Amino acid sequence: MVNRRSRLGGFAQGVALVAAALVTACGSEEPPPGPEAYVPPPASAIVEEGAVTVRREVVVLRGKDEPSTPDEHDVVRVVRYRSEPAEPARAIVLLMPGFLGGAGSFEPLARALVRASTPGDAIEAWAIDRRSNLLEDHHGLDVAEVRGDPELALRYYVDGEPVEGRTFDGFVTQSALPFAAEWGLETTVGDLRAIVESIPAEARRARVFLVGHSLGATIAEEYAAWDFDGTPGYDELAGLALVDGVARSEGAAAPPITKDEYVEGGAGGPGGFGATSLSAIQGGTRYVALPLLGTKVYPSASITAMRALLAPDAVVEDPTRDALFQTLLALPSVPKMTNRAAMGFAFDDASNGLSFAAVSCGNGTGGAISSYKGLFGSTLVHPSDPDATYGWVEFDATSPKEHTDLDDLARSWHEGPGLDFSEWYFPARLPLDASAASTLVLEEGAWPLDDYRLRALHGRTMNLPIFAAVAGLVGDVKELDALRALVDAVPIGPGRPLAGKPRSEPNAFRVLDVTMLTHIDPLAGTAASAEVSGFHEALAAFVRANSPPGGVDVTLESSR
Repeated sequence: MVNRRSRLGGFAQGVALVAAALVTACGSEEPPPGPEAYVPPPASAIVEEGAVTVRREVVVLRGKDEPSTPDEHDVVRVVRYRSEPAEPARAIVLLMPGFLGGAGSFEPLARALVRASTPGDAIEAWAIDRRSNLLEDHHGLDVAEVRGDPELALRYYVDGEPVEGRTFDGFVTQSALPFAAEWGLETTVGDLRAIVESIPAEARRARVFLVGHSLGATIAEEYAAWDFDGTPGYDELAGLALVDGVARSEGAAAPPITKDEYVEGGAGGPGGFGATSLSAIQGGTRYVALPLLGTKVYPSASITAMRALLAPDAVVEDPTRDALFQTLLALPSVPKMTNRAAMGFAFDDASNGLSFAAVSCGNGTGGAISSYKGLFGSTLVHPSDPDATYGWVEFDATSPKEHTDLDDLARSWHEGPGLDFSEWYFPARLPLDASAASTLVLEEGAWPLDDYRLRALHGRTMNLPIFAAVAGLVGDVKELDALRALVDAVPIGPGRPLAGKPRSEPNAFRVLDVTMLTHIDPLAGTAASAEVSGFHEALAAFVRANSPPGGVDVTLESSR
């Protein structure tokens, strides 16, 4: 038995020790330790470990010298994914984003391609941020990522508070970017050419595959048909892959818009957001701003994504997010919801009417879900009980199972230095030029070539293999018929693994039907989905079938 004296003695001894510690602390001249000094997210980092370890490296390269553009903006960013330890690459897959898309939109797909690597048979994926992405101020998001606190980003972008020594200067205005009026197809193709030229010339035709998503697919086709001082773009590509996008006018006798429409307007604008024209662009509309949502929607989406990862079950108050939700989801007031539910309702195709940004990622729970008419007339659903608190049913708990894991989507919206899914200042000139050049067979006398230097000339001789995946936006494999007809009589060219093979050869021209997927599912979807993994496997198989064994080492050094 322990006697009372011994217990009191122990208590007294404890009090003495605490008192001594307090005296020591009060007498100390050293301040209590503060947070570690802020260091931005690293440019090179391991982002996935497993059977294949994936490293992501962020590099800024010099792009096309655009005479009207300040020199510091003639740059393009490459987000390189490769296996660790590094091996010579059998194939380098260049990933061109679509409308309003950034390199981050390819994060899950890029990792999947690298995971398809085997020893001695490596695949690299290089996601591209167009030069407009480098106009974005990501300081608040980068600090929030490093500190693990999304609310730091909210205070930076919304409240105007200084964060780690910087204050947000506001979103870039249209009038501050007069030079961006020239950031059309010629500039984008020139920037892409600079990336291709960073790879040894002898390896390009054997190992460089150009993949475009959505409008990026049209840009990829036009790059392949482009004339570079007599050399066709396709001559230095191993293959072309189109993911839920296609020019649709391949081989046509005239562009789908007239010169008057190009200059003065009347043609449909990108993403269904009205008409655009060269006159409007030169008059002040340098980039595409989402109607009603504006530029502020992009950091808000990234903050929502970060919360969904770091505090999935928390319920936060965010008037800025809720104001956007009132517009996006047609709600008079936004009910309480977990961070996970906020991410889900914002991006799931059942509730988000912006088809170019929607995924199939689960469904809401916890209260009434009602139908409504979306911004563009489609019938959607939204959370409609103002007294409920909504949660989220994950993609793999639905029946049938859906295709995108919110974790993967959330990472693509904020992870990495300066990176996210979107493009805050998407150049309005780019889709206008892409439409004008979409026949791929422009000739002397054609106004896009003669007046605007759009040199998509060589479509009829494209002898490289072509792969296309048709998802929910393109919607029908028949949309590839014009491209198939253009190259049908052109066998695979010399010096390629399938040299001399006709287009009937499966890996010479292949169209994969994945119309059960949304427009974004092929990029953001998880390998746990049979349909998504089938797309991953088909693309990797196409790359292997059209590249020889062996590999190439490429050193990329950032220009700043």
